[in-house]
Amino acid sequence: MASFGLQAICLTVLVLVPLYYTDAVPLGSLKTWIEMPLPPRGRPPEPPRQATGRPKPPTSTDIVNGRLQEPSKVPDTVADINESAIRSVEPGPYVEGAPAGDGRGNNRFAAFLPSNVVPVAPPEPTRPKPKMVRISHLDEGLLLRKVQPVYPRPAIAIRQQGTVVLQAMIGRDGSIQGLHAVSGPPLLIGSAMDAVRQWRYKPYLLNGEPVEVETQITVTFVLGG
Repeated sequence: MASFGLQAICLTVLVLVPLYYTDAVPLGSLKTWIEMPLPPRGRPPEPPRQATGRPKPPTSTDIVNGRLQEPSKVPDTVADINESAIRSVEPGPYVEGAPAGDGRGNNRFAAFLPSNVVPVAPPEPTRPKPKMVRISHLDEGLLLRKVQPVYPRPAIAIRQQGTVVLQAMIGRDGSIQGLHAVSGPPLLIGSAMDAVRQWRYKPYLLNGEPVEVETQITVTFVLGG
């Protein structure tokens, strides 16, 4: 019984002593959980001060998120607008930031544009480069190699003379790439086509670039006296 009583007294002392002496509680460890000191009682917290610069006056605008909002109230008076002081923008075929006009160079929205918007000339249309040109007859000065046709023996026997007209396609390198007869004596067409297929022209340049040429070539057959 004496031992039990002694233990009870020791436990009571261990419980009551910390409650009586509060300085023993580790209050320093509790400060780490406090994020912001509380203001003293009876005194309102001071507003945060700006670092530098003067406070900017509040600005009012009717445009929110890129959209024009309705006014909160209708004004009592209407402001007078001096139309002569408004900078007019000359209407052009196209104006940056505005819809297109009526197709005749008149922009109906030019009067509503801000002063920093200026007319912009329409971009020049890019024309496709021609791949082939048609010429009735090429200058013989463009010929690099001209092979004379062989007079056919049957035509010599019957003393056949005449002119053969051929439709030729000349490639970019000046070679004959396509050939067919348009008119002429039948006995002379084959010999004329065999000779013209061996002809070679200078490349025909258009704006500094070689192009294909479709033209007519005339071959004349004349018997000697």
